[in-house]
Amino acid sequence: MNESQLWQKINTLQKTQKLWHFTRIESATIRGIPDLNCLINGCEFWLELKSKESKNLGLSNYQINWHIKHQKCGGQVFILLPSTKQRGFKLFRVVGLDSRNHIISNHIPNHIPNHTCNHIISNHTIISNHIDKKLRGARTKKTDPKNNNPGMFRLVLESRTLNQLFEQLEKLLHK
Repeated sequence: MNESQLWQKINTLQKTQKLWHFTRIESATIRGIPDLNCLINGCEFWLELKSKESKNLGLSNYQINWHIKHQKCGGQVFILLPSTKQRGFKLFRVVGLDSRNHIISNHIPNHIPNHTCNHIISNHTIISNHIDKKLRGARTKKTDPKNNNPGMFRLVLESRTLNQLFEQLEKLLHK
């Protein structure tokens, strides 16, 4: 299933729900912005659609930085991926790390000290390309042999159907 087909499924599903509003964003002007802005019963979040598992779940450096910055400001953003083995869907979240390999939470630090080379830097958001393997492995399992940075992603939900996945996500966001 490609991203366009995935959007068609989501769009068809949202039309059956009174309190769902999903908007597809197609922007060549803002690098990294996710594919969909979503609102489910008062809970707003952004959603990046991916068609298959690949290196970094198919996210570009711009997309990863957008996700981290948005989360640091208190926003919600996820990556939706069809699960080919279970014939369902997986929802992931980017987990950002600072230069000391600490998880960046939803607050904005005053400054991240000791910026080092081989990092993506955007508004003091740093993603290490050489994180200790033990630290990476503790947060999420390697989902694909091509994914060279599995610790950057956390599996949030997994479901057989999109409807069930979004219902579970709504409950999670209302907590």
